Amino acid sequence: MKNITTKILIVLALMLSGLISCNSDDFLTEKPKDFLSPENSFKDKKGFEGALAHIYLDVRSYFYANRDNWDNFDMLGMDLDLVTVLVEQGNYERQIYNWDTFNADNGTVSKWWGRFYSIIGKTNVIIDRAEQDGVEWKSDAEKNAIVGEAKFLRAFAYRFLANMWGGVPIVLKETTEPKFDYVRATKEEVYQQCKEDLTFAITWMPSVDQVKGGQSSQEAAYTILTEVNIQLGDYPAAIAAANKVINGGKLQLMTARFGKYKDFKWQGYDHKGPNDEAWGDVYWDLFRDGNFNRRDGNMETIWNTQFDVGVEGGGFVGGSTSFNLERWWGPIPWALKDKNATSNFLKDTLMGRPVGHGLANPYLDKKIWNYKGDFDRDMRNSKYNIQRTHYWTNPASAFYGQPITEDNVESNWDKRYVGPYFQKNTMVDHYGFRFETSSQQKHDGGTIYKDWYIMRLPEVYLLRAEAHMLNGATGLAANDINAIRRRVNATLVAAGDVNIDLILDERARELHVEEFRLNTLLRTGKLVEYLNKYHEETVVKGRTIPDYINKWPIPNGEIERNKEALLEQNPGYNN
Repeated sequence: MKNITTKILIVLALMLSGLISCNSDDFLTEKPKDFLSPENSFKDKKGFEGALAHIYLDVRSYFYANRDNWDNFDMLGMDLDLVTVLVEQGNYERQIYNWDTFNADNGTVSKWWGRFYSIIGKTNVIIDRAEQDGVEWKSDAEKNAIVGEAKFLRAFAYRFLANMWGGVPIVLKETTEPKFDYVRATKEEVYQQCKEDLTFAITWMPSVDQVKGGQSSQEAAYTILTEVNIQLGDYPAAIAAANKVINGGKLQLMTARFGKYKDFKWQGYDHKGPNDEAWGDVYWDLFRDGNFNRRDGNMETIWNTQFDVGVEGGGFVGGSTSFNLERWWGPIPWALKDKNATSNFLKDTLMGRPVGHGLANPYLDKKIWNYKGDFDRDMRNSKYNIQRTHYWTNPASAFYGQPITEDNVESNWDKRYVGPYFQKNTMVDHYGFRFETSSQQKHDGGTIYKDWYIMRLPEVYLLRAEAHMLNGATGLAANDINAIRRRVNATLVAAGDVNIDLILDERARELHVEEFRLNTLLRTGKLVEYLNKYHEETVVKGRTIPDYINKWPIPNGEIERNKEALLEQNPGYNN
């Protein structure tokens, strides 16, 4: 991250899940002086900022760049209602979740349970140690700002746990010794804890126009508070929290071209030569390299994660923190041969190097864009934002520069090769860290070295629309939805159109590959319904996902280790 991750190295040896002292005897107690430890790091604001930076690094790693693999994007919609995972043409066997046999031993279940509690454990260390004697705080305000940021991050994690599992153990103190007697709080108690943490955070955190790159803010806390209040059934409070973001004067929807590429001209997908075609629209601008931060002129970013080539901690070239969104989400027209057996080239500036594993299913490909006849009207479905026509790029081909069609392709007319490609997943200018032998051009192997949204203003409009709808004010809900649709020239909706499915569809149109879609579907109780309607492998094979999957199982390993108390399993998972 540009500003805050320079402090990460301060805590590389610091953030441990459990901090256990070896002996109470002073003679045997280690007092490190020449390396970093909990005892000598939490001494002043700088040390605590380093610990917070490490948690931000965790958020970036856990949700976006943990490793170079297709299942790294499970929270964003891979293998859910948006994106189908294909191994090869027509083969649906590869899944993240294996929904038919989904159970408490599923690796993804334990992965996310462990990640969220890891964040919580680290925030508890910060919160507890901020109150210890010997910390050199300049003022209570300085201390409370640090504690507020940690409590925001703790609420960020607990909100996922409550939405995905329901009631879970609430842990609010640093863990200093093994513990085997955790019990589940109720779901409402977890949400109330989130609300308490967020209320404190809002009081002490800076506003969005005052934070450093990658740092959270009051507006981010209000956004989660909006969601939490919806879950608590307090819709007026949810609306009030959303109003603080939408009407606070710090943020606004971008309605005009802006940023680094607002005057971009491109020679086109066919590569026949420059044609000076003006390229892009304001929605396209929102996802261009260098356009994600307020300093870039983007006034709708609430909280984003940072990737920077050449900056220490900014994401390693080819390393474990690479953000390989281009690689895993998109078709592979570059792997085709024309009907004369001439191979295509990987050559498109805005194509990257997708490998055809994550492909838009019919819901994301067609259904949501056909709403109100807007397929050709909605800016988010423009040729700048979703490439639906692919071209022959090898000059040796008799079809060079022409669209790839069933008539001129040798074989493999399948969406894995010619499906839609979402341009928000790409970069305009590649760094060229790798070399493509066929086209003799450099590329980045599907890595995108650009920032990414964690929260963006349209999500708050849609949360407020949800709260208005649940509060019986569908006209006000329609107004919030239309604020987003008006920006992209989509047909406006009426009060009678508003229901939770419309809101979820609009979230998919606006926030695909941004929102934590898994969290959203579990929060709204819609996961099973949407899997049965839109999960392609389920639909094609005529399977039915059981209702109990609307809440995830407690990992069996956690239940077994918790030997001094009963960590009760969610219904449906004890068979």
